[in-house]
Amino acid sequence: MIVQMGTVTLTLLLTALAVGAVLPFIPSRGRGRSGRNARTRVILIGLGVGIIASFILTLVNTLFPKAVNRQSVALWTLPLAIGLAIAVMVLQGLMSRKDRPSPRLESTLRLIIGAYLALVVFRSAPQAMAQAVMIFPAGSELFSTQMVLIFVGYVLGWVVAALLGALAFKLLSLSRRRWVMNWILVLLALTHLMLIVRILQAQRVISMSNEAFEVLSWLINHEAVFPIAAMSALLVLALLVWNEGRLMPLEGANPAQERLKKARARLWKLIAGAAAGGYLAGALLITLGVLIGSAEVELSEPESYSVHNESAVINVADISDGHLHRFAYTTSSGVEVRFIVIQKAGSSFGVGLDACEICGASGYYEKDGKIICKLCEVAMNIATIGFKGGCNPIPIEYEVSNGTLSVPLSVLEANADIFA
Repeated sequence: MIVQMGTVTLTLLLTALAVGAVLPFIPSRGRGRSGRNARTRVILIGLGVGIIASFILTLVNTLFPKAVNRQSVALWTLPLAIGLAIAVMVLQGLMSRKDRPSPRLESTLRLIIGAYLALVVFRSAPQAMAQAVMIFPAGSELFSTQMVLIFVGYVLGWVVAALLGALAFKLLSLSRRRWVMNWILVLLALTHLMLIVRILQAQRVISMSNEAFEVLSWLINHEAVFPIAAMSALLVLALLVWNEGRLMPLEGANPAQERLKKARARLWKLIAGAAAGGYLAGALLITLGVLIGSAEVELSEPESYSVHNESAVINVADISDGHLHRFAYTTSSGVEVRFIVIQKAGSSFGVGLDACEICGASGYYEKDGKIICKLCEVAMNIATIGFKGGCNPIPIEYEVSNGTLSVPLSVLEANADIFA
């Protein structure tokens, strides 16, 4: 259960913090109930559109895996998300410099924030929704104790991320410090920029130096640093709010006013204390919790094969059990290139590198009859292994004849840079 909680929370947390941080800065339209209703509409429409679009994309990717190129979707939406984040920070900065911002500026900021809410939710929610595939492995009893615990952990991951985002909203509603919001939006924009670079580098549109690639790889493998950095800023804000609550003047013109001020001071300190505890617990969950889960995953050792006519030759009988089989070839330059084979239906096989265009050479493993990417924990549709796109293994050339499956060594040599 803790593994599912940690994985889902890590996927959603930074987005939830960004949403919570930006909500207090949505300008109302006038005063009173009508002004509050305008803000509420922005929030409901923005989050609603993001959730609905995420569900539709997840459904399409599950039922029709090749219908949508997820890399193309990412390359269209990620730059837009970064641009909207910059627009939110700039427009909010302009708002803060004016005693009476113009209605046009306020309307523009509401529109920009609404679009930003929809887009950032659309960028993170499908990944968390896709993790639900892991909840119901083939052959498992639906209402067994293990399955119930896994499902509870998955749901709690969403709840934890939402609660920590709500605490960010509460803190910034009490103490409207723009630097905290800006810091969180910048961190989320950096993760979007990293994904753009990963995709462009995988597509060989851009090239990176070894030093830059090592930095990028470290950040990918330690993605928790971004939500932890965001929560660190919120912890500082929680301390400031607690101190402000402690220093509030408690004197009043009458006993009723004194009770009201004391209640307000207690509320500020209560929210600050809850936020501090929540963010410390969240940091432990997305570090130790995820570490517990990832420590259990080890790639199987490569299996043996023979070399004949400049090809890696594998007996079909050895790979016709419907399970994942991993092989490795050491190139002339000393690079170990891994490739996987799995029987799909009948005499059909899925053959590809033990790497994908998005997550690189992290590899795949088999669990409960599913083939799973080690880095992003997404379960592959076995029927699509051997086809290009998304997190599928990068397909390679092969041939089945006379009871053997052969992969040209030249193909493995040509892909050495992926594993270098």
